[in-house]
Amino acid sequence: MEWKTYLLSEILKPLFLIVGIFLISISPLFMTVEGFVWPGFESIGSVFGQMMRLESLVYTNPTSGVERSLFPIIFKAFASSLRVLGLALIVSFFIALLGTIILWRAPKRVYKVCLSSSSFLQSIPDVVFVVASQMFLVWLYFQTGTTFIKLAGAGEEEAILAPALVLAILPTMYFLQSMLELVEEERKEPYYDLATSKGLTKSFILLKHILRNMFVRLAYQAKFLISIMVSNLLIVEYLFENLGMTSFLLTYSQPPVFFVTALLFFGPIYLFLKVIELSLYFFTRQEVSL
Repeated sequence: MEWKTYLLSEILKPLFLIVGIFLISISPLFMTVEGFVWPGFESIGSVFGQMMRLESLVYTNPTSGVERSLFPIIFKAFASSLRVLGLALIVSFFIALLGTIILWRAPKRVYKVCLSSSSFLQSIPDVVFVVASQMFLVWLYFQTGTTFIKLAGAGEEEAILAPALVLAILPTMYFLQSMLELVEEERKEPYYDLATSKGLTKSFILLKHILRNMFVRLAYQAKFLISIMVSNLLIVEYLFENLGMTSFLLTYSQPPVFFVTALLFFGPIYLFLKVIELSLYFFTRQEVSL
């Protein structure tokens, strides 16, 4: 791809993201109890004008009707969601990577059992894991009388570790299954037989060659994985009563509030995918488009 085409593509992608979020934000204006209606340019322009005056944005509690300023509380919600999401992603990735390295040297039968088990566990609905994990933590508290990790809180005392660990369950299984499948496919490549014929150990081939190729192929699934985590984040934040970004996206759905919240939420995710893309190109010289 020519650098001009690449540069144009990279400039247009965030613009499409912003336009897409804006269109979703104003979509409630088109829907009434009577069906689809045209709200008029004046209504759309009014929403756009409110988005441009960030300091005056307020969100309305749908139950009490009380209005509060969106800033700076939105930054606290952003920090809460980002910590839970980031910690869950790191934990799930490294547990799956460690499991892959260990299973690489395990007997073939154990390897296949783990692969089948992770595939089966992924078929269980997400909410079952979330509820079961929370019930287990509560049961553990009643049995031991000790709170190993914080289960709930508010503000600065908000629970972070417990929601992150619960959120990490499904991605860990997904990561593990994907890594095991990709490693198995790499084992069938001609370079693996060549390397073993030269006397290189299995561990050396895995760490030096297979993992590098696996990361590139795994990166293509990053969007799907993050979409799973974001959808589960809603359930986790609700059950642990965390005031996160999903609360603002779903509870306080006024168009300007939704636009600012979604942009603040999905903007960093987009940048994170770009960092993965550039890092893989820098270390492996292989182009990955995320």
